[in-house]
Amino acid sequence: MVPNVYLQNVLAGVDQLVHGGSLRGWGSPATPDPVLLVPRGFDTPNARFLYDVNPRFADTRPGRALLRNPFRIVIDFSFNLSTDFDLQQLRRAVEPVKGAQGWQRRSADSLAAFYLSNTSDVYKLLIEQTDSLLLTTSQVAAIQRADSAFTSRIRALYIPLGEFLARGQGGAGKAELDSVQATQKTYWKVFWEQPEIAGAVLTPVQLDLLPFFKSMMATPKKEREHSQWRFGHPVTFADKPKAPIP
Repeated sequence: MVPNVYLQNVLAGVDQLVHGGSLRGWGSPATPDPVLLVPRGFDTPNARFLYDVNPRFADTRPGRALLRNPFRIVIDFSFNLSTDFDLQQLRRAVEPVKGAQGWQRRSADSLAAFYLSNTSDVYKLLIEQTDSLLLTTSQVAAIQRADSAFTSRIRALYIPLGEFLARGQGGAGKAELDSVQATQKTYWKVFWEQPEIAGAVLTPVQLDLLPFFKSMMATPKKEREHSQWRFGHPVTFADKPKAPIP
């Protein structure tokens, strides 16, 4: 629950505090009463209405003004009934999953792989586009070296996280959530180091073929703290075995 307090027409409040019943009209519009005559009855024999003069006609004194804008204190309460995304994801990670031997909790390796599946590796994306980008042999080698370094750093983040969560035996409390959020925060810092590293390998013409990647590189440093880009191509728990050379 998050309360918000708003003060409306503070001048009217000061007017009432200082002057009590003899208001000066601070903060209120000075709108006089425009009605001169007020009907008070009907004269049947003469078939006419009877009127009195309105004593408040054209009176601008605050106590007799038609429109008043009083001082108000407004307290607004908001309730967040949704569950934090990181907590939802944590609960999903530690809940039992159905396997060959029935329902079981994920192992440490499986937990690490679960979180790694939500990462994105820009180098894997570039290597996949080797033919479209006309990457040279030296460019591919440079991208693979950078990919290897990036992959090692990301695995070094999530493998210990998987081991920590596995020791919790399905726990999804504050300690587990804090550990997940700290790991995720570090991941995004490492992730945002990659656009410039990968961009330095590509030529301007190749960059023009990747509009989204140019947009990533153009993202200001300050905005990167709150920007999360996902485009598949996750870091895997282990490298896939290379196909044998015929």
